[in-house]
Amino acid sequence: MIFFIALCSTLVALRVQTYYRSLSMSYADIRALINAHASDIDQGITRYGAAYAEYLVHAILQDTEDKRLYLLFKDGKKLTGNLPAWPAEVDPKATWQDILIPQADGARPLHLLVKLTTYRHRRYTLLTGYNLQRVDMLQNTLLRVAISNVLLSLFMSFVISILVVWLINRYLQGINRAAGRVMGGQLGTRVPVSGANDQFDKLSSNINGMLDWIATLLGTVRDSTNALAHDMRTPLSRHRLELSALAEDPAVPEEIRGKIAAAVMRVDDIVEMFDDILSIARAESRSGAELFAPFDVAETVSDVIEFYTALIEEKSLSLASDLPAWPVRMTGDKQLVTQAVVNLLDNAIKYTPENGHIDVALKEADGCISIIIADNGPGIPARFLDKAKERFFRVDESRNTPGTGLGLSLANAVAGLHHGALVLEDNHPGLRASLTLSAAAD
Repeated sequence: MIFFIALCSTLVALRVQTYYRSLSMSYADIRALINAHASDIDQGITRYGAAYAEYLVHAILQDTEDKRLYLLFKDGKKLTGNLPAWPAEVDPKATWQDILIPQADGARPLHLLVKLTTYRHRRYTLLTGYNLQRVDMLQNTLLRVAISNVLLSLFMSFVISILVVWLINRYLQGINRAAGRVMGGQLGTRVPVSGANDQFDKLSSNINGMLDWIATLLGTVRDSTNALAHDMRTPLSRHRLELSALAEDPAVPEEIRGKIAAAVMRVDDIVEMFDDILSIARAESRSGAELFAPFDVAETVSDVIEFYTALIEEKSLSLASDLPAWPVRMTGDKQLVTQAVVNLLDNAIKYTPENGHIDVALKEADGCISIIIADNGPGIPARFLDKAKERFFRVDESRNTPGTGLGLSLANAVAGLHHGALVLEDNHPGLRASLTLSAAAD
């Protein structure tokens, strides 16, 4: 709209300027002609008096072939010229005037541009005029042309604006589609290049170069983390086996065995934390989209609940599940979604006191799937609800409980990978976690 208004205003201004400039030039030519005749007569009056002025008026009117010139010299009541009477429409105080003189036969009024010149205390008056009939015709013609040009300018401005906006939007849509696919995990997507070698192509090439560099960096990080994971898991697993074997050695005192068992648990926690960090990195880098496949979310949530049944009964907790009886299918990374649900349910079980209650629900609406897990435990203070999704963050009251502070961070990363969100709310009392996922996140 801004481009249309700017272009249209420019074209209309040019048309209007042409119209007024043409009229101005026509009036300037007529004024110059009037001034020339008035100057000749003025010089004659100055040198030879009024009698010579009358002679000069007659001579000019007889010699000129321009019938649109009007001269009238007034000496008292005596008139000399080609007007039958002194026009009543003439203002004696104005020099230049644009007047209309009615015609006796009812014809079209005579339109004149006149100049008044007075001499000797207004005893003599010279009226020099010119018929503006052709100027009026030119004005009407120019006006019609200007109106048609303005309409044409409006139409052409509209067409050009639509064309320019369409071309720009077409190019931007290509960039947006490519960016959306890259954000969805398809790191091999690139912006199309038309080959015109214009600024759009240069921008596309720069964006593609940037994506190539990002892909290279992600590949380097992925390879480094995979190598680091392999290098760390191997000695940790070996260390765990050695500790486990030492704990089962009957020659080791019972007190030492307990400490060794605690050390094994700490090693397990380190391995679990490292696995969570790798899972978060994979989700946040969108590389998890490479493993997207259709699966049944209702079955996944049901399997997680079944896995925790023994622990729920051990803590004397009650769990109410509201799962659809029919399959709820989505396209995504089943392993990461399962891990996110495990983390949320594990947190609810961990922080819900004995004889507490947990609600698990699965809802589907408008192409989105929501997994809701609520408990009546201590919950999270309102000021920490957003911060709780950060890595390693733990509320002071929960620092003495087992955990790494990565459970909610992983669930949040999985939600982002599947174009969804993790929302934490106060359950009055307790915590209500809603994990929303897009049913077609690919």
